[in-house]
Amino acid sequence: MAVALLPRTKMMLYYPVFLDLKDKPCLMVGGGVVAERKTLSLLKAGAKVDLVGARVTKALEGLAGKGIISVQKRPYRKGDVKGHFLVIAATGSKKANERVYQEAQGEGVLVNVVDDPERCSFIVPSVVDRGSLLIAISTSGKSPYLARVLREELEGCIGEEFAAFVEILGAARKKLLKTGLSHDKKERIIRDLVKSPLPGLIKEGQVREINSVLKGLLGEGYSLSKLGVGLKREKRISK
Repeated sequence: MAVALLPRTKMMLYYPVFLDLKDKPCLMVGGGVVAERKTLSLLKAGAKVDLVGARVTKALEGLAGKGIISVQKRPYRKGDVKGHFLVIAATGSKKANERVYQEAQGEGVLVNVVDDPERCSFIVPSVVDRGSLLIAISTSGKSPYLARVLREELEGCIGEEFAAFVEILGAARKKLLKTGLSHDKKERIIRDLVKSPLPGLIKEGQVREINSVLKGLLGEGYSLSKLGVGLKREKRISK
């Protein structure tokens, strides 16, 4: 069967993918507030961060002092890119960023130059972060502001309770896969679980009701404690 190619104007410019950065060496070039924010994102993904910057923020110095990142207070030098899986250039200098980009391209290292989509082998989307549930939004670099607005709207619809909900789904699915139930039966149970009122119950911290739903859909062997899922208690502020 022949495959019809879309005209370039209608093709997706980027291939959406989630990278596993756990224990991967990543280089941050620059030490300002943008570099700080990007560094924290890399750390959250489990990356090992090396930072090169003539000046660095106090927060970055603090991370270096705790041994969380390595910092070299100096301008970027040729060869800094080598040995890294990924590099982000956030120097604020087009000339310096260009040098990082060119070397990364030559070394075959993934590179992102902040606010310069033409010099990126990948771009960073705006992300709704709910634990294991990540929703990435991108305009292919055309309007980061729109991506942010859409992210904020989704954050209003998809609350923190979905982090625990996904953990419940994952633990239940893992346990179900070890049973002798048919594939169709397991799929039906998971579908019912996804469509259940669990998110609302999680939001309200209704543990008894949550366990009742789990028992009703999955059976006696399923409860928050038996699935190994705990709920964070939110502090309520009296008005």
